[in-house]
Amino acid sequence: MSRLNLIVESLLRDIIEAQHAANCHAAGLARQYGKHGGVRGFQLPSAQIGSLEFDLKYAVTGTSGVEERQVLDAEQCSLFQQELAERVPAYAIRSIVMAVVHSNLPADEARSDFSSLLAREEQWKRNFCLYLGKKITAAVSGHEGALLRADSGLDKGLLAELLADVAEKEFMDNPDLADLFQGAQGDALRQECRTNLREGLSSFIDVLAEKYAFTRQVSNVVVDVEVETEKLKKMPENSIQTLHLNIAPAAVPAVLAEQNDVSGLAAQ
Repeated sequence: MSRLNLIVESLLRDIIEAQHAANCHAAGLARQYGKHGGVRGFQLPSAQIGSLEFDLKYAVTGTSGVEERQVLDAEQCSLFQQELAERVPAYAIRSIVMAVVHSNLPADEARSDFSSLLAREEQWKRNFCLYLGKKITAAVSGHEGALLRADSGLDKGLLAELLADVAEKEFMDNPDLADLFQGAQGDALRQECRTNLREGLSSFIDVLAEKYAFTRQVSNVVVDVEVETEKLKKMPENSIQTLHLNIAPAAVPAVLAEQNDVSGLAAQ
């Protein structure tokens, strides 16, 4: 006996793996063509799986009990990511600011530049936090498969590292703050800011994650089916069902374009 979901899953996986193998072969040919100037004028041979349509005949033969498993709760995960984008920017900036404020750096020009940056108008600050929130959303979305798993839940360590990397790149590496992190004292301050940022984010994530249940348990009846042609011929005609499959090629975007949209920020 077979399970219908496993049969369909196997079909889809085989189709994806076939396309992947074709892509890898085409990429290998592209490298070969690039090495030999004489064949650069030839069109690179490649293949793309088009729409596939076929019928799968089967008959339900019984059930094998109930299967229980943990799955990700899409709504909870989405709300968590939304709250990260809304709250982390201000929290991360504050963690870095506190490290600078309590440092032993003299009140020189570099520190003055830092104070000037923080003293900018509120509208600029709001826009920057929105910009940072988009960068955070993009980073989290790009690693969603590793961050959230049905079997282990949220990887808090990886999330803290991703958020800290975004804050460092977009705030600490701001050209206006270049002088602040120059020299031996600047290197020490940068390390202090990094430590303060990561410790703060780890605590923040621990508290925030308590609000969300990232996984939930689902129960499904396991249905056994028969798909072998010879065995189906021996069954009553009215017991045979047909599953019509229409499979079209699709690409998975790494990050949605609007998550990287920074238009208008530079003008603020």
